Amino acid sequence: MEASGRLSYEVADGVARIVLTHAEAGNALDLLMATALREAADQLVAEARSGEVRVAVLAAQGRAFSVGGDLREFADAADRSAGVAATVRELHAALESLDSLDIPTVSVVQGTAAGGALGLALGCDIVLVARSAKLVTAYTAAGLTPDCGVTWLLPRRLSWVQAMDLVLTNRVLTGDQAAAWGLVSRAVELGDLEAEAERVVSGLRAGSSTALTATKRLVRESVHNDRAKQLRAEEATIARVIVEADGVEGIDAFLQKRPPIFS
Repeated sequence: MEASGRLSYEVADGVARIVLTHAEAGNALDLLMATALREAADQLVAEARSGEVRVAVLAAQGRAFSVGGDLREFADAADRSAGVAATVRELHAALESLDSLDIPTVSVVQGTAAGGALGLALGCDIVLVARSAKLVTAYTAAGLTPDCGVTWLLPRRLSWVQAMDLVLTNRVLTGDQAAAWGLVSRAVELGDLEAEAERVVSGLRAGSSTALTATKRLVRESVHNDRAKQLRAEEATIARVIVEADGVEGIDAFLQKRPPIFS
C-alpha cells in the first residue's frame, strides 16, 4: 500500500512494515502523513487481530527518521489552531491504534527523530537507533508544546530531571546517549542498523506469538497493578499458556534439545 506519497505499508511473512517515504521533506508530519499513518495503523490492527501479522516495524527512508511536525503547513493554514489540531488528532489516533497492539512493535531510527516523530519512535516496544541518530523534542524552540505522547513517555522512561531537560531545553541526544540513558533499546553503527533490525524482527517472528503477546500484555498491565495483583496475573497467565500449543512445543523442544517450531 502506498499512501499519498508519504508512506508505504506492506505485510510479508508475518511482518508488517510501515515505512515513511517522504524523504525529500525529511518525512515531516503534515496532515497527509498523519492521515496515512492513522490509516496504516488501523489496517495493521485489523490484520494483527486476524493473525496475519506477528510483528510490526516502523521505519523511514532518507537521512532523517522524521523532522517532526510540518511547521510550514501549520503556518500557511487559514486557521492555525484548527490546522494543527487536525494533524495531531490523526497522529494520536494512529498512536492509540499502535498502542492497542498485543504483537511486538519495533521502530528503527537511522537519523533525526524530532518532535512528534520522537513520540512515534519511542512508542514502540523495541527502539533501535543508529549511534549517530539525533533525538530531540524541539517543541519549545518553535514556541509550541509537545504532542504524540512525549510528555507521557519521557517521565516514565527517564528520571524527572532528565525528562524536563529534554522538553524544556531541547537538548539533543545522540543514539549512543539515548541508549546510555535507557531511552531506547539499543544503539548500533548506522551501517549495521538494518541488519540488527532484521535480526531482532526475525527472532520475534520465529518466537511464540502466544508467549510474546501474553508477556507484552502482562508488562503493559503491570503499571496499573500492585505487586500482589500482578503476581496473580502472572500465575494465571503461565498456567494458561503452558497447556497451549506453543507452551507444549516449547517445553518439548527444550527437553529434547532441539529448536522449537512454534505455530
